[in-house]
Amino acid sequence: MKSVRLGDLRQLLENAVFGSWWTDWQRASGALRDAIQRHDDLVAQSELMALRSEIAQRTAVDAFSRSGDVDDEGTSDTAGAQEHENRALALVGEFEEQRTRTSELWARAGAAEEAVRKARERLERDRSAARGDLETAAREAERQRRALADEYAAADRKRGRLWDEVEAAWGQSFQRSLLGAEHAVAARRIRRDAERLFKEAEERRARARQLAAEADVARRELREAEARLDALRGGAREQFGCVAGRSFLYWRHAEDKRSAFAVALQAEPEGANLPVTALGIYVVGRQRGVAFLEVAREGAGATAGERDRKLEDLLGGRGEPGR
Repeated sequence: MKSVRLGDLRQLLENAVFGSWWTDWQRASGALRDAIQRHDDLVAQSELMALRSEIAQRTAVDAFSRSGDVDDEGTSDTAGAQEHENRALALVGEFEEQRTRTSELWARAGAAEEAVRKARERLERDRSAARGDLETAAREAERQRRALADEYAAADRKRGRLWDEVEAAWGQSFQRSLLGAEHAVAARRIRRDAERLFKEAEERRARARQLAAEADVARRELREAEARLDALRGGAREQFGCVAGRSFLYWRHAEDKRSAFAVALQAEPEGANLPVTALGIYVVGRQRGVAFLEVAREGAGATAGERDRKLEDLLGGRGEPGR
C-alpha cells in the first residue's frame, strides 16, 4: 500500500487512467447488482412456484379423495332410493289385497244393511203370533250388519294406512334418488377440478424447473460479475498502489503512518458516522478503520491516526513495534 499526500491522491483520482478504471468499476458494480437481483428473484420465484405446485398437488389429491366420499354418499342415496322403491311396490301389493278385502266387506255390509231393512219391513207387516221369530231375525240381522260395518271400517282404515305408507315410501325414494343424482354430479365436478389441479401442479413443477435453470444461469452470471470486480480490484492494486476493499480503496497517509486515506467506491447515505459519497476521500485510523470516517482536508488538525494513538496511550497501549 503506497503512501500518498492528499493533493497527490486528488490528482490521481482526476487523471484519465483512474477515470477509465472508475467507469469500468461502475459498470461492473451495476452488472453485479443486477445479477444479484436477477438471481435472488429467480430463486424466490422458483421456490414459490415449487411450493405452489406442491399445494396444487395436495389439493388435487384431497379433491380426488373427497370425490370418492361424495360418490359413496351418492351410491348410498341411490341404494336407499331403490330400497324405498321396492318397499313401496311391496306395499302396493298389500294395498291392492286390502282394497279387495275392503270392497268385499263393503259389499257384504251393504247386503247386511239390506237384510236388516227387509227384516224390519216384515216385522212391521206381520202382526201374527210368529212375530217373536221375526223380531229375533231382525235383531240377528242388525247384529251382523254392525259386525260387518265394524269389520269394513277397520279394513278401510288399514287400506288408508297402507296407501299412506306407499306414498311415504315413494316420497322417500324420490328424495333419495334426487340426492343420489346430485351427489353423482358433484363427484364428477370435483374429479374435474382435481384433474385440473393435477395438470396445474405439473405445469407449475415444469415452470419451477425452468426458473431453477434460469437461476443457475443467473448464478453463473453473478460469479462472472464478481470475478470482474475482483479483477478490477487487482488492477487497482497494480495501477494505483492501493489496497482494494469491497467498498473503499486505501492508501497510507504520507504524513501519519497510523492513518490512511479511504476513497469510497459507492455512496452510503446511511450506515456510517457520516454520509458517504462516491469517490469521497476520508481519513481513517488503524484501530477503527471505516467504522469512523473523517472527511480529508488540507491542513486539518490531528489526524485519525493521531487520535487513535492518543486513545492507545489512554488505554495503556504500546503502539506499533519499534516506535
